[in-house]
Amino acid sequence: MSTTGEAARAVQAWLEADWCRQYRRRGARRWRSDTLVRRLYREGICDSQLAGWQALAELARFGILDAPEALRHRVPVRLGLSEGECHRLREGMVHPDASLGLTADQTLPWGLALERRLDDWSLADQRRLAQGLRRLAADLPDAYGLSAKVASARYLLGSSKLLEALPGELVRSFGIEPRDFRAAPVWLLAAMPEAPEGLLLIENPQSYAQACRVGLDRRLALMCSFGYGLSLGESMLDPAAVRLVGEQGLSHALTALLSLPSPTYWGDLDPEGLRIYRRLKAQLPALRLSALLEPMASALAGEGGHPLHRLTGKEGQRPAGDWTRGVDQEWLEDATVAGLGGQPLSSSLETAWMAALTD
Repeated sequence: MSTTGEAARAVQAWLEADWCRQYRRRGARRWRSDTLVRRLYREGICDSQLAGWQALAELARFGILDAPEALRHRVPVRLGLSEGECHRLREGMVHPDASLGLTADQTLPWGLALERRLDDWSLADQRRLAQGLRRLAADLPDAYGLSAKVASARYLLGSSKLLEALPGELVRSFGIEPRDFRAAPVWLLAAMPEAPEGLLLIENPQSYAQACRVGLDRRLALMCSFGYGLSLGESMLDPAAVRLVGEQGLSHALTALLSLPSPTYWGDLDPEGLRIYRRLKAQLPALRLSALLEPMASALAGEGGHPLHRLTGKEGQRPAGDWTRGVDQEWLEDATVAGLGGQPLSSSLETAWMAALTD
């Protein structure tokens, strides 16, 4: 065999990316083999932990990894990329252009952004971005009176999303604290009868429209966040400041709806969907996951769902236990939504899922 196999190449690519991230912050990166193998499996880099061990051993044989001989026997050891590989990666690192005029504190986070988010930005646009961040910093604290999106659009190339999309470490290196901008007004979609039997919180507008179409709003109060970066979680922090929007007249304010019996939450079945639920439950302890997630779980166990990948819009999800796939809530058909809407998920299933959320 003269070249590494496909699994080993995938592991090598992951190790190189992780090494580069850590090197910019703390210097050369090393790993503990048993912890590394579990992570490679959890993140879907390897099909099994055995495959992870085999890939590491193969990389060590080819001199890509510097590891003790005991690695071949799957013994926990410390390992790292070989000196030759480290040298190659250091030489290939992207460094910010001197014309950006960055300080020493700004150079490190800008370099990291070049490798992940600004990788295809022209130098001219990078200069405009750096100038915009400096102008914004110079106008503080008055500029904190704007919302983050308004400040972003006025100072950063006319984009309302850049300030929140840039790494927080990079923004803070210019003396800007993203959390200090004025909170945007929170609006929620809502539909309800005169006397709702319960409350169903819904993650996205498409599924909210489906719930209304099948008539859940004739017996339940339905709520959903929409547009402009708003979230259900924000609404729970200050219910009195939230405005509800609906096609029909709304008979209750948010504070009254939050006291309805048996509130449930319906969102995507993936780690981030469950984290949204966890944040909501911290503000509304009576909240339960909706029984609508049970058929989604059956689909995930049977058909496999979709990978947490950039093509499915889920590449940025943080790992949780063995979760590598998910099912979006739009998968459910009308009859299922009509039949299970308002019912809670079984406690045992909810407990098992939440136990997997380690961060």
